[in-house]
Amino acid sequence: MTDGFKRRTPSRWGEGGALREEILAAAARLLAESGREGDLSLRAVAREVGISAPSIYLHFEDRAELVSTLTRRAYERLVADLRAAGERGAVDGPRAGLRAMTLRYCRLALDNPRLYRLMFGIERIEVPREELASHPLWLVAEAWHDAVAACRRGASESDDRRVARLLWFSLHGVVAMAMSTPFQADRQALEEMADDLLDLALTR
Repeated sequence: MTDGFKRRTPSRWGEGGALREEILAAAARLLAESGREGDLSLRAVAREVGISAPSIYLHFEDRAELVSTLTRRAYERLVADLRAAGERGAVDGPRAGLRAMTLRYCRLALDNPRLYRLMFGIERIEVPREELASHPLWLVAEAWHDAVAACRRGASESDDRRVARLLWFSLHGVVAMAMSTPFQADRQALEEMADDLLDLALTR
């Protein structure tokens, strides 16, 4: 047994779900620390949880399924938060709803840097082209598209998608820059830039 290994207390009958969650949480921590999907090993995840490596196969077929599950959850959480913020803001109109989404995006990134890095800062193993259509990244793209389209009644769908991508990608760049500087992010300045991006995107 390796030094530093601390064996997890075995789950009682019916608590397999709890172990699955611990495996996912450990994988998320290790991914965020290494920054590379290729560096993640099931043995390291097992050591982090305090179980034997074969125990992971009771919950995940392989590393690819573990990472896929982790990634999808992160994106689904982001989408749920964005849509909820947009719905609350839309009480004052579709543009207010879209603005609420942009501000929520900024705050989520700054408040959850590890989660944000998990979605957008990890060096990934490239997936086959046929799997791209089902990648959870498109869930986020659809949330932005729906909010943009609500503000631009009568515009073509293809143009709405271009505007949504422009807004999201630009917002990501602003957030990533704020998170990479060696000093605390100026949240007010970040939100003002998000408003500027929104104005620019909707004048197209």
